[in-house]
Formats: sequence, C-alpha cells, structure tokens
Amino acid sequence: MTNAAVATSATTVAANDNAQQQRTYPRVVTPKAIKEGKNKNGTEFVSFIGEYRRRGSEKTYTMFHTASGASLQEIRDELKEGQPIRVFGVFDEMPADGERKAKQVFRIIGRSVPREQGAEEMRQAA
Repeated sequence: MTNAAVATSATTVAANDNAQQQRTYPRVVTPKAIKEGKNKNGTEFVSFIGEYRRRGSEKTYTMFHTASGASLQEIRDELKEGQPIRVFGVFDEMPADGERKAKQVFRIIGRSVPREQGAEEMRQAA
C-alpha cells in the first residue's frame, strides 16, 4: 500500500468509528412546515420543524429535523403534516453560513418500532 492509500484507509476507519460511537435517540415527532428538495449531489432530502415531548415532561418542544436517502424512504409514507411519527436519530450541528447562525438539528436515521412489534417481526423472519 502506498502512503496515500494508508492515510485514506485510516481516515475512513476513523470516520466510521466516530459514526458508530454517536448515540441514537428515539422520538415521536409531529412534523410542521415540511420542505422537500435535493442536495448538490442529487440526493432527496426533507426538512421540517418537529414538535416532540421529552421523557417525563408534559411540555412540547420544537426542533429542526432532517432526513435523506434511505431514512427518508423509510418514513416517506408516514410523513404528513400534523401526523406523529416514531423515529430515531442523532443530534448534529448545522454550520453557519451567510444567512443563518449555527444550530442543532435532529438527523433522522430511521423509523422506530415498539419493542414488542420488533420482537414479533424477528420471530416471523426466523
């Protein structure tokens, strides 16, 4: 292997390790103001303001949510304004640009299913 290949390989492994160490969070979110589009690579994405409740709290919070690629395909059928969706995802930092300040965003990774339903699906698949 050349030095460039080794450096590239090490960088890829480090990036994969960082992604695997990120903790995922389940959430029931109610989308508001849904916007769809494509990024510069042509990948479809959706962004919306989502309302959710934290565990043990009755207060409703709002946060910017995004989904793209496979995660968007998983939730597309359920993605309707005002309809709650069970999802899981990670917190990311949206960098600042000329028009906006940096802010935290919840990046949806997939659709969440209750443990009982997931266990049943596993038994049926086996």
